[in-house]
Amino acid sequence: MLSKFSLVSFCWLLLAGLQVNGQQYIYNYNIPFTENGRSLKYPTAGGLNNPQFSTIDVNQDGKQDIFMFDRSGNKPMILLNNGNSGEVNYTYWQGYENIFPKMYDWSVLLDYNCDGLADIITGFENGIKTYLANYDGSNIYFTEDIAKMDFKEAGFTFFLSVGVIDVPGFADINFDGDIDVLTFNMAGGIVDYYENRQIEDGLPCGSWALDHVNSCWGSFYESGLTYSVDLNNDCKGVTSTNSNVHAGSSFMIFDEDADNDMDIVLGDLAFNNLNRLINGGDNTFATITEQDTTYPEYDKPYDIPIFPAPFLIDVDNDGKKDMLVSPNNINQSANIKNVWYYKNVAEDEKYVFDYQQDSLFISEMVDFGSGAYPVFFDYNYDGLLDIVIGNNGYFDSGDYNGMLALYKNTGTSTQPEYTLITRDFGGISAFDFNWLAPTFGDLDGDGDEDLLLGEEEGALHFFKNIGPPDGPSSFVLQTPNYQGIDYGKFSTPQLIDVNDDDLLDLILGEQNGNLNYLQNTGTAAAPIFTLQSEFWGNVDVRAPLQVFGSSAPFLFITEEGDKQLYVGCEDGTFYLYTPTPDLTGAFTEVTTNFSGLDDGNYSSLCIADIDNDSYPDFVTGNLRGGITFYRNTLSTPVFNTPVVNNQVQLSPNPVTSNLNITALDNWLFNKITVFSLDGKLWQTNSFGLTDNYQICLSELPSGFYIVTIYDNAGNNQVKTFIKH
Repeated sequence: MLSKFSLVSFCWLLLAGLQVNGQQYIYNYNIPFTENGRSLKYPTAGGLNNPQFSTIDVNQDGKQDIFMFDRSGNKPMILLNNGNSGEVNYTYWQGYENIFPKMYDWSVLLDYNCDGLADIITGFENGIKTYLANYDGSNIYFTEDIAKMDFKEAGFTFFLSVGVIDVPGFADINFDGDIDVLTFNMAGGIVDYYENRQIEDGLPCGSWALDHVNSCWGSFYESGLTYSVDLNNDCKGVTSTNSNVHAGSSFMIFDEDADNDMDIVLGDLAFNNLNRLINGGDNTFATITEQDTTYPEYDKPYDIPIFPAPFLIDVDNDGKKDMLVSPNNINQSANIKNVWYYKNVAEDEKYVFDYQQDSLFISEMVDFGSGAYPVFFDYNYDGLLDIVIGNNGYFDSGDYNGMLALYKNTGTSTQPEYTLITRDFGGISAFDFNWLAPTFGDLDGDGDEDLLLGEEEGALHFFKNIGPPDGPSSFVLQTPNYQGIDYGKFSTPQLIDVNDDDLLDLILGEQNGNLNYLQNTGTAAAPIFTLQSEFWGNVDVRAPLQVFGSSAPFLFITEEGDKQLYVGCEDGTFYLYTPTPDLTGAFTEVTTNFSGLDDGNYSSLCIADIDNDSYPDFVTGNLRGGITFYRNTLSTPVFNTPVVNNQVQLSPNPVTSNLNITALDNWLFNKITVFSLDGKLWQTNSFGLTDNYQICLSELPSGFYIVTIYDNAGNNQVKTFIKH
């Protein structure tokens, strides 16, 4: 059972403790990204590959926010709803992600216990697990309800099995007021109907009393061999699919024609299309009588590789549920232009979908298909750190095409901004590499930084920088299979002077989860990388019982010369090690989950002080193809300015619109900043010296905030408030 997470407690811990903990990192909302002249709304949200969509009023402001669960990495994400009626307007908010328990494969949010809060139904060990939502007056938190859902048949009790690739359906199938379950039989092809007898048996709302009442709901059979299903099928004798082709399906359950019975939209593992099945029976005895294998045929049919999953949510706040469609097959499906949005334009209770776009939400993110490996690199020698991002590739006709993307720092030394220059920096796509992991360093002693590229097959490739002396950098392949270095698949190199001899050495991660250390025993102009250890520091980032770990190292050397070894991994967290003074033997494992950072599977990171505040910044990559920025909590102004002892009063608190700030003891102030708990700056007000000031917070999302009140000497007083 999950323990309750209290934002109130966290708030005070934040204020009291973070000033002495320089190793705490929080999401950085404040770095702008521009692509093709357009500023992205939530660029560093981390990308989307296989998102599933539900709604939840996570901040209890009366608006349904969007919950996205990406099957690729089992990553929960929240988009806060700021829209008015008919408006699509959302803000990415990472701070709420840690209220959710660990979920696997699929996740559906709906209120099944009638308390007005969206509960969690999710996959677990080929079955179903549930969590109940609770609200303490300030925060939502979840507690485990059902460890593994079961059902009854012929007087016996069985666990309800769901294929890990499937997305089952939850809806009031018989219109009696409780939630029933539809799911494909584990053998495939036919739909099992589990009726919830909560109402019939007089059980309290929230009960799951499932009876397996039908093994052929809708009287149809899906072979997996064709787009269409077989209608008027009694399913007799069906124990497995033809040639075992069918292996996964997804449901969208809705009463499309408003005739008081449930129709479905079906996605299948083997095809690109959606199939809408019309129920010509009733809500007691369903019979599928019509199908549209290119749904919605009347508008723009969905057609993206492969295995679509449709979802019903109200995207634009007009009170009508729209349809979102995304691919459901990890690593074998479209990973760009992969969230199709169909607006419900029906004028009555029916559903009529009108295609709007193919990149909802994802078009506002930095996203490079599958996999992202970011590094900082000043490609044009202007003293500002740019970003180069390697990826696994963009899915294309069953294959991936790996590239390097380049974002130029078009900001300043203290306020970085990034503008996309190209998605194929150096023309790397011509070499048909995948899982690209770049590192930069001068490998030929000519004074500029060259590119050493790791890739899926394990070899390293040396690209010489042939750009002009004043930049920008330009690369040409000089030596494939550089020095014959190959210690395992998914090579992730870092060029860095490890042993302080002014020569670049090489740290190399690999699929097995260990690190290889190769010392430069040559010269700066002619390096010779000599293996010192294939199990450097005894580093092993494999999760328990896992065969692979996919280590991605980054050795960070502080201004004081201390070495900190961070290692990303397949499981998604970051390991932190302290190397031994002589760089031999077992390193000290500080943590397997540095700062609680987890952006999904196949994590990588790069560290640099990009804003010259003397605190290192982190950029991370993940399997979903996106990046995320984090900053040290000490870099937030609220935590690094002198604190005065004068008292300040806030009223009202909680606040709905206007917050009054009153200083006591004749203290005068002239500036106010408002931060959320994750360090995002929401508001700054500057004015003449006063002991009383009112700020308008009507546009601020609901939640907990920190207000810092400054005097003209830079001293501050820190207070917290709740915004309803």
